[in-house]
Amino acid sequence: MPKELSDILLTIRLMESGDRYDARPNRGGASGAYQYIDSTWANYGGYPSAYLAPPWVQDERAASHVTAILERYNGDVSMVPVIWYYPRAAGNPELMDQVPKPHLGNKLTVREYQMRWLDMLEYVIGSPLGFRAALLPPDLQFLSGLPPEFALAADAEPQIAFPVLGTSMLAAPPVCPDDTCEPGTSAVVYGQKLQPILAATDGVVTAVQPGNLVSGAITLTLTDMIGRTYVYAGFNDDTPGTQDGAADPSLRFTSLAVVGTPVRAGQILGFMGDTDPMPSGGAGISDEVWPHLRLTIYDADGTRLDTDLLVSRAQRRQACHVGLGPWSVPVSGLLARAARSSDDDVVVSAGDDGGWTIHTSGSVTAYGKSALIVAPEDCEWAPEDPFGPGARGNQPPDGWDVPFDIPAKAWVAGSQAADPAQPVLTVRR
Repeated sequence: MPKELSDILLTIRLMESGDRYDARPNRGGASGAYQYIDSTWANYGGYPSAYLAPPWVQDERAASHVTAILERYNGDVSMVPVIWYYPRAAGNPELMDQVPKPHLGNKLTVREYQMRWLDMLEYVIGSPLGFRAALLPPDLQFLSGLPPEFALAADAEPQIAFPVLGTSMLAAPPVCPDDTCEPGTSAVVYGQKLQPILAATDGVVTAVQPGNLVSGAITLTLTDMIGRTYVYAGFNDDTPGTQDGAADPSLRFTSLAVVGTPVRAGQILGFMGDTDPMPSGGAGISDEVWPHLRLTIYDADGTRLDTDLLVSRAQRRQACHVGLGPWSVPVSGLLARAARSSDDDVVVSAGDDGGWTIHTSGSVTAYGKSALIVAPEDCEWAPEDPFGPGARGNQPPDGWDVPFDIPAKAWVAGSQAADPAQPVLTVRR
């Protein structure tokens, strides 16, 4: 079949089933690689359910379906995910921002699914989709270096900041074919080595894991003032341009990654690497471990939240905003802990998207799209001047730098959320 059609089919399979042709019926009765319900499958090829059909039959049915959608909508590929997820929304725009049939396990609105699907298509084909910006809500603004601020509420769904600075891709959520899966999800954000990783909330660093003896993962746990814990995995451990696992400490974490340190949402905790194992079904294309961050958020009672959904909403809310300023890494005596023995700054290129510089002082500046919170092609605008300490960017609001602490029970939650496979190698205050 034509490569364009093949790419679309692969995108559907990755989004719907993790590319599993044998996926058995879920709560809604959908099965197979393309997650057809029996009534839509309509005994195709003589098979009563999609998962019972061989892969080539499932591909044939899906190819025919996709071709019909493209013909009906004049080749508009952005309509494929809408029809696949909830066809009624194609004729009723008000349904685009609703979660269809949540009792069947759906968690994304139609628009969120559409945007995630297009991200995955861009990932598969390896090139940007130029029409993406037109699909975004019209209220996005180009803000210049304002730190995010979110109110904490124990009885409400948390609102978080996007945890990666610069061009990145949020992976598709893992597929759960039945009711036996663990509640909640993690969020996996792909980027490049040494890409800044940001605090998703105001909180205190309660654990730092310099390297798991089994998986090699480098992790950090942030705990907010109501006891939610944010476990980050996948920090860098390589010297630039190598796979030596011997990176200078300042190229793993910033000076904020010290147990007991209070941080604010949007501040830089460290730098992305490939120390977290590749997500099963998250990519499905290569055995290589691509640089990525895995973020998992737990409620105060230990329940894993839908981190994937929270991160997706944060990305849409902050897209095109400059996410860097003088406040990103504090200028204090702590910087001495992050300073490198080398006298050279580390300059990381992001190609046409800009780049960032990790200074010997421990601070970070960036320019172009690398200074923005941005999905792959959601912004046409990008700043030409660098942002960050010693460069452009707004000062934080009054009181933003006032120290704070978290309750003792929150410290306990942060400790319990740390990787149980290896003791934490830092001292709590």
